[in-house]
Amino acid sequence: MTHDTHDLGESGLIKRCLSGNDKTAWETFVRQYSRVIWGSIHKTFKTYSFQNSKEDAEDIYSSVFLSLVEDDFRRLRQFRSEDACTLPTWLTVVTVRKTIDYIRRDKRQLFVETELEEGDLLANHPDRCNGADALLEQKQKSTALESALAELSPGDRETYDLLFVKGLPPERVAERLGVSVSAIYSRKNRMIGKLKKSLQENGNSNV
Repeated sequence: MTHDTHDLGESGLIKRCLSGNDKTAWETFVRQYSRVIWGSIHKTFKTYSFQNSKEDAEDIYSSVFLSLVEDDFRRLRQFRSEDACTLPTWLTVVTVRKTIDYIRRDKRQLFVETELEEGDLLANHPDRCNGADALLEQKQKSTALESALAELSPGDRETYDLLFVKGLPPERVAERLGVSVSAIYSRKNRMIGKLKKSLQENGNSNV
């Protein structure tokens, strides 16, 4: 089949790919969505602070496309545009799941298990994928906040934990730390200022 595939929409391009005898359509598909898949792989690596090599990314990249075509395009046939999910977003979810599975299997690095459990939100997210980008963005903001907190002094981190994690009132925190209530308020304001500055420098404006 030699028809031009450049002007086809998502559904038209997929239909041509699924016909099984249109090599040009599949080449167009790969070329058109390679950037989405590469970006999703590296975004997920960054989110989970995974020290990857070029070969890691290439392995996942290949496995994503292989998963789409094997068994007569069985996985690609699962895409349904009527589920209010665009093809790039659906491919993002497929790729994120593949990448997280790859991270779990890696034996070179040790991970805090709870961090990967948070990843289950993405790994088990339905392929109909509403909100996939929002989930990943939420994880990135959480990671950025953890990094910002690590830059605080031990005293400020303890204050943060008592005020915002344990939810104690300033009076109780002052009693626990053996300082005045005004000192707690002062420390709180200074601490929030530091966190905002750190998050803004890393592209996150929410504290």
